[in-house]
Amino acid sequence: MLESLLLALVGVSTAYQVASLVCGWSFARFRRDALARPRPPDASLPPVSLLKPLRGVVPETADHLASCCRLDYPGLQVVFGVADGDDPAVEVVRRLARAHPGVDVELVVSDRRIGTNAKVSNLDNMLRVARHDVVAIADADIRYEPDTLRRVVPWLEEPGAGLVTCAYRAVQSGSLPRRLEALFVNTDFAPMVAVARLVERRSYAFGATIVMRRDVLREIGGFGAIADHLADDYQLGQRVVAHGKSSVLAPAVVETVLDLDRMRDVFDHQLRWARTYRICRPLSYFATIATHSTLWATLFLAASGFSARGFAVFAAAVGIRCAVGGLLASRVFGVRGILRDLWLVPAKDLFLSAIWALAFTGDTVRWGGASFVVDRDGRMRPADGATAVARARGGAA
Repeated sequence: MLESLLLALVGVSTAYQVASLVCGWSFARFRRDALARPRPPDASLPPVSLLKPLRGVVPETADHLASCCRLDYPGLQVVFGVADGDDPAVEVVRRLARAHPGVDVELVVSDRRIGTNAKVSNLDNMLRVARHDVVAIADADIRYEPDTLRRVVPWLEEPGAGLVTCAYRAVQSGSLPRRLEALFVNTDFAPMVAVARLVERRSYAFGATIVMRRDVLREIGGFGAIADHLADDYQLGQRVVAHGKSSVLAPAVVETVLDLDRMRDVFDHQLRWARTYRICRPLSYFATIATHSTLWATLFLAASGFSARGFAVFAAAVGIRCAVGGLLASRVFGVRGILRDLWLVPAKDLFLSAIWALAFTGDTVRWGGASFVVDRDGRMRPADGATAVARARGGAA
């Protein structure tokens, strides 16, 4: 009986892998057709204020920020924000402004807080100097191609569009923790985006890039309405859709270079993401366990007494899982170097299955060096007193 149940779960989870590949090809066709359209003339593009919240630096920070200044977009204002004048990101921004004198660069230094979420407070401070009606928001670790905004902003003209967002891929390089975290982005998040695009109403946004008009932001209550929420990008999407507008997925795919060099950091980040997902979308989160093909194949192998049949099922399920993940990442999302890390996928999958279970054991997350309790409505509060907020200074993603 147990073997039959586990075999059925292997079948269901493997079917999801195949379905995600089909959805991925659909997304690839959408991207190809959309990017083949003639680009709108410069005169039709609205000027944009790009808000980039920062906290601290990593070796890749200068390149991430420089990519914002290399954007080929008319009427672009780039606003960087930090909470602390001693933050090393300040000097990086100043050097960047000197190196790109033709780019409209603003630096906001303010420790003004409007809520528990330091990143949202940072965004609200930057919004005060943003001059344009269209506002773009991007996490600190996102790196842009020069034509990214030209591929994203025009989708605001779609009927009923309230905001535009886009998927992202992670650079598959660096230390083992970075490579494992990148595999999560490239072989778990990417298929979820492809599947969700076809099977559910889009009511979310990704912090990698969000573009919206200032009047829409005001209509949903501004940044103040989400200042205490952990999943600020998700909340923006939810509130826009709740006000009768749509969240549009643009054909652009932006890139992130991850900076988690300790397994403890990967654990904290994945647990934070899992608990946030569970709290925001409990039924959807619970259902994701049915997609964990490596987990069910491993349990079937053990339940079969490590029989030849068990090994055959395990090899087939894990092989399909790795092949689909690799194809989607490389062919659909443009991830380079994914093939050399596919051997890590089974271990990463079992790690994430353990994280899935741990998400139900509490509501505490670690972010920005502090611990927070996330309430049922997605709001977060310091887990160990008011001093936790002071330690979580800054406001990068």
